[in-house]
Amino acid sequence: MTFEQTIQHTIDGDVCRLQIALVENRHAEAGDGDGGGKETSTPNRRNCDIFVEDHNFYIYADTRLYRFNLPERQFDTKDMKNFVINFNTKTNSYEVDLPCLPRTNEEQKMLPEKSDAEKKCRDGATPSTIELWKLKRITDNCLLRLDKSVELSKFIADFGYGFAGRFKGDITGVDDRSAIAQMPEPGTVSPLQRSIDREIDELKNFSRDQYKLNFVELQVPEGHENPMKYTYNFEDVTLTRDEECLLHNLTRKSQESLLSCNYEQSDVDCGLICILLAICYDIRTTSNEPTCESPWTRSILTATLSYFEPFENIKDVVISFLRRSLIYPLYRNYDLGRLCLQDAIDGLKKNPAWVLKQLLQTHAIFASSDCQQIFNQYYIEDYIRYVADSNRCGATHLRLLARNLKNVLLDVSKKHLRLELGEIETELLKELITDIHLGNSSTSEDDDTDEDIDDVEGDDANDESGTESGEDATDSSSTTASSSSSSDTEQNSVIEQCKEVVNVAKN
Repeated sequence: MTFEQTIQHTIDGDVCRLQIALVENRHAEAGDGDGGGKETSTPNRRNCDIFVEDHNFYIYADTRLYRFNLPERQFDTKDMKNFVINFNTKTNSYEVDLPCLPRTNEEQKMLPEKSDAEKKCRDGATPSTIELWKLKRITDNCLLRLDKSVELSKFIADFGYGFAGRFKGDITGVDDRSAIAQMPEPGTVSPLQRSIDREIDELKNFSRDQYKLNFVELQVPEGHENPMKYTYNFEDVTLTRDEECLLHNLTRKSQESLLSCNYEQSDVDCGLICILLAICYDIRTTSNEPTCESPWTRSILTATLSYFEPFENIKDVVISFLRRSLIYPLYRNYDLGRLCLQDAIDGLKKNPAWVLKQLLQTHAIFASSDCQQIFNQYYIEDYIRYVADSNRCGATHLRLLARNLKNVLLDVSKKHLRLELGEIETELLKELITDIHLGNSSTSEDDDTDEDIDDVEGDDANDESGTESGEDATDSSSTTASSSSSSDTEQNSVIEQCKEVVNVAKN
């Protein structure tokens, strides 16, 4: 999903007038991964999806997302029925008149001070992002007019999906579509709407309790290896006979035309990283011995696959992967997710042949599943062709991706996931401290009861024999000390866990 900021605006009373200049679709040619040329095509002006929020206007036009933010005024989102958007064929731009709510007296007295986000936006940088689920889709209420003519037309929905968005129309050749149950007809859904649907589903499926369970200590079932301790072998790139045959069949000349020369480099590279991160998670959690769950794991962690979602930058890919790694699989641990990111960085940097082998293995894993084999047709086979072609995706280009991914890893933290992890960790810390206090109270009551019993027994023994009483008292004291020592050890263990929670929460 490519983003362009080419929007000019003026405020006329309670109307915000936008001029959104369409940018020609730029496509990479063969070799563009290492600095090759580009070719362009004209976007379809009717192929749009339109969204609005109090201070934001988003329009996904054909293959690009255009975003506008107006912090000093609030749009009247209720007054947008039969909303007409004019397209000026001379300037090749949309002309949008957005109604704004009247300003209050206090707002009229004060001149609006431009925020940092607005200043950056005016300088051509990306405006501050919002939570996508807050956007209201108004496409069905919008009409398109050409050059102020009388005739109005509806917008259409004919968006690309799959590798480089090269597929259009209905999904074909697959009977079982359960793996794409959330996005069964991607051609009728804009990439922006796919992102919105994904984020909504993630918020619904996120479990605070499951996160807590794996936060203090990774819950590894008996008989399984701890995935945090797995060691990669990036030199293991020997292909099996089946993998060699598959590679030959996919890269022979008659198949080369299937890999379109027209693609957005950033979209393709972000998709590759998205798929590779899920592969690294599955490798680490299965000790590189794929299980019957591997097809599901590799697809569910990859938003590019399960939602046919393209990404405009690597940071969004990383955030999506970390979020999904905390929502869906067996091990839901933030540090484990970051380890998988480092695995992908090492693989991209050290050995391109390793990356290719992982894609070939993923193809075999998906082919063994009636549900996930759909992803081979629309993504994996093209990515195998892409990585195998040194002119498109050479070692230098993969090292560049590794460097960019590393920079993002250093920049992303828990707050970027928007799952309130800090709040959950604080809640867990309070629960652990409460457990400690309850444990101390219970231990103290047990000790008091034991002391009372010992006192009674000691008095009876003194009546019979002073010497025996002294010996019994010594034994009782020793037993109580041992019990207290054991209790202190258990308490210290819980305290250490609390300290670990505090340290992680601070980070």
